[in-house]
Amino acid sequence: MSRFILQRLLQGIVVIIAVISITFLIIRLGPGSPFANEREMPDYVRENLDRLYGLDQPLIVQLGRNLWSFITLDLPVSYRLKGWNVGEIIAQGMPVSFTVGGAAFIIAVLVGVPAGAIAALRAGKFEDRFTMAVSTLGVCIPSLVLGPLFALLFGLQLHWFNTAGWYDADDWVLPSLTLGLISAAAVARLTRGGLRETLAQDYIRTARAKGVSETTIVMRHAFRLACLPLLNYLGPLAAGLLSGSFVTETVFQLPGLGRHFISSALHKDFTLAMALAAFFATLIVVFNLLVDILQAYLNPRIRLK
Repeated sequence: MSRFILQRLLQGIVVIIAVISITFLIIRLGPGSPFANEREMPDYVRENLDRLYGLDQPLIVQLGRNLWSFITLDLPVSYRLKGWNVGEIIAQGMPVSFTVGGAAFIIAVLVGVPAGAIAALRAGKFEDRFTMAVSTLGVCIPSLVLGPLFALLFGLQLHWFNTAGWYDADDWVLPSLTLGLISAAAVARLTRGGLRETLAQDYIRTARAKGVSETTIVMRHAFRLACLPLLNYLGPLAAGLLSGSFVTETVFQLPGLGRHFISSALHKDFTLAMALAAFFATLIVVFNLLVDILQAYLNPRIRLK
């Protein structure tokens, strides 16, 4: 087990370095400059700025310098948000994104898994058709539509929550519901598919022939294997929710991480874009490792070697 975890961590470090490098090259080789939106300035001023930030050096030198700053945790400053360290920017937005994303993940699991299980156990009946119809609708509706609907209903009409901003203790509810219910639709479909496939296996029929109760078959035998495909989805889902959603945070005007993903690319803020990409890649690596460990625990046929 320890050898497997060490190998995956080393692979994860390589992946994170590759993500940082690719992000830098894509943004750096694109047209424009981090100072393109500044007021008109003489050429010599722009040259001095390039020299100050090291943008006049060869591309490989710039990449190496930035990689070394991330490896040594001597994080660089943002080109766009002058005076702010990229670590400080992430630390400032992370509590908001983690609160909204964590609550959305819990909603997705608590709503999606039972709904998918009920649909699988009542296959072909009204419960199954209704659940899958609602799930399909949830998958098709984007957060750009669902978020304003929630804000209109629960904020402007019922006055239960604020429609925008991060001021009160319950300002996470509407954005979390928006992200959580959309994610719950996909979770429900995966749960139904995995459980239906598992219930059709030979060992399930054998257990039924031996007189084992249906509750025991579902809870102790079928569901453990049925949730394996779901776990593969939940790992990246958790990383995506915790790293912030640009659309949802924009709709509800939240000071989270999602807004920085887009603005750093649009304004060619190389250092912030690399930091955010490294942050997201780290979450992906960690959650995928947890998924592998859980799969080995749930399925004895999987061995971590």
